[in-house]
Amino acid sequence: MDLIAIRKKLHSIAELAHQERKTAGFVAQLLRESGITDIQDNIGGQGLVATADSGRPGPALLFRAELDALPIDETLSLPYASENSNIAHKCGHDGHMTILIGLAKKLQKKPLKRGKVHFLFQPAEETGEGAARMLEDPGMPDINPDFVFALHNLPGYPLKAVLLRNDVFAAGSAGLIIRLTGNTAHAAHPEQGRSPAQAVATLIQKWEALPGKVLPADQFGLVTVIHTRIGDRAFGTTPGFAELMATIRAWEPGDFEKLRREAVKIAEKTAANEKLQISHEWTEEFQPTCNHPDAVSLIERAAKKRYMSGSATAKRAADEGETTGSESIENGIIWMKEPFSWSEDFARFTERYPGALFGIGAGTGHPHLHDTRYDFPDETLEHGVHLFFGIIEETGLF
Repeated sequence: MDLIAIRKKLHSIAELAHQERKTAGFVAQLLRESGITDIQDNIGGQGLVATADSGRPGPALLFRAELDALPIDETLSLPYASENSNIAHKCGHDGHMTILIGLAKKLQKKPLKRGKVHFLFQPAEETGEGAARMLEDPGMPDINPDFVFALHNLPGYPLKAVLLRNDVFAAGSAGLIIRLTGNTAHAAHPEQGRSPAQAVATLIQKWEALPGKVLPADQFGLVTVIHTRIGDRAFGTTPGFAELMATIRAWEPGDFEKLRREAVKIAEKTAANEKLQISHEWTEEFQPTCNHPDAVSLIERAAKKRYMSGSATAKRAADEGETTGSESIENGIIWMKEPFSWSEDFARFTERYPGALFGIGAGTGHPHLHDTRYDFPDETLEHGVHLFFGIIEETGLF
């Protein structure tokens, strides 16, 4: 199968986080067909780690792709549409997996002369759970890569442009769930109960204003209330229970932790003022993804060589427009002035090992990630393979 056929097959069998059994099995099959036999599976769920080893001393590199899809319905009329209702690859993980499989195939044609390369396919990226589960799994192979790398396609940027940034590349984010318990009363006598309604109103206002109160003006922070529920649908009864959910985001690790602490403090103080019981929990936690400058330098060198040796068509695609927003493009590379506000579970890997996440432009007019109209741009598949391969070359494994 060529890369486009592989990508379409992966798209058609899309599975949610923690359910990626068929996807992982297909990936393992393709890796074996490419000649890789060292494959460890069922790590942290459905995770896979495959290794191409030269048998000689040298650097070890790890490249990661994601297995899971999103709970979004397939609305496009595609011959390879998702077979599973309300599940589709609307973030491009099908393409990311294909690129990593393509890299494995390419390494079989040009074997390593030294060192080793690990291919890691991570489950449950969308929920921020898969990376930690793999790293903490006793069955995880005893690897110690010198560098770890991952890429993400990025609509809204010129096709095939490479997006780079040192230090923080993507924000940290976490879901906060607050539960408030008071006491119901007859709706004719609300004073006899302890309603959480006022506390909910207070929290919505104070949470959304929080970043501006505790962070410097030039630092990004965001608290977004995404769900509330107060009481039951009973017009004769005041509410005695409420639940609020908010997503907290920040670029810098210190700012992220500060927002998390302050959001809980505000909730606890508000509950005390209203004489309510309170509990809280965190979910879908992503740390800020921080790039190591040495890893970014390897990507930059590989991207420049790829650009300089590419066809005129590829160069025109990478130089589509002179700028994108306030960012400039040179030799097909965009250096991001600020981190992205979305989050990535790859942060768990860059916390442990030096590494970097980078972007590949999916086209300025391409539907955005998580949009029902999104489909991975197949034009970037070979480009991604060559970039990963170039990183290996720059590390001196050939």
